[in-house]
Amino acid sequence: MASVRDDVVDKAASFLRNPMVQKQSEARQLAFLYKKGVTPLEAQMAFQRLETEQLARKEITTKSKKTGSSQSVPEKKDQESQRSIFASIRSAIGSLMADEEEQAEMVGELNLAELSQFNGVLHERLLVSVEGKIYDVTRRWDLYGPSKKYNVFTGNDATYALATMSTEKESMNRFDVALNKEQKEILGEWIAKYKENKYPVVGKLIREKSSKSDSTSCDVNNQESDKEAKDKT
Repeated sequence: MASVRDDVVDKAASFLRNPMVQKQSEARQLAFLYKKGVTPLEAQMAFQRLETEQLARKEITTKSKKTGSSQSVPEKKDQESQRSIFASIRSAIGSLMADEEEQAEMVGELNLAELSQFNGVLHERLLVSVEGKIYDVTRRWDLYGPSKKYNVFTGNDATYALATMSTEKESMNRFDVALNKEQKEILGEWIAKYKENKYPVVGKLIREKSSKSDSTSCDVNNQESDKEAKDKT
């Protein structure tokens, strides 16, 4: 297990405390941290620290309300002054985060073993293969990140799973089942959504030579198999 750098966690937590940063999506916050060399574990610890602090503040606020105490006017003015001083800096941070995310790095050709690393745990990027095209869905960490609804798709070929509306692990990397008309239509709708959400295509899935039973399946690289089948007939 990789060691955790306490100083990096401190800086990451400090960055996440900025109100301007907190207005950004979790995916953008993570994308920026990863670009700065923060590991997934360190980022998780920073988020947990921030959550703990927020819960503590809520408890203090609740107790203050019960005792009838309130924040003084000078304290409020000081806070407003600080917000004004750092407003431009926070705005720049938000813009920088957006710029960092615009261009997704290409990964080229990956096999299933290599693709499996990109699930938000073993690697900070979230990649999903659909019909041989590898999509980068990192910016939707809220949907595809670890423990999230669609995380099961990441690091896998989700062609069959999307076509059958399944989130079961057994439905991932299935190249031995032919899709019917309805399933192909559903898959087409998913691909359209990926394009609509502007998930960039960053690579191509390469598979080892498949068995003869795969020649009529939803194989993402079945052109050679189809050609061989035609030659035999």
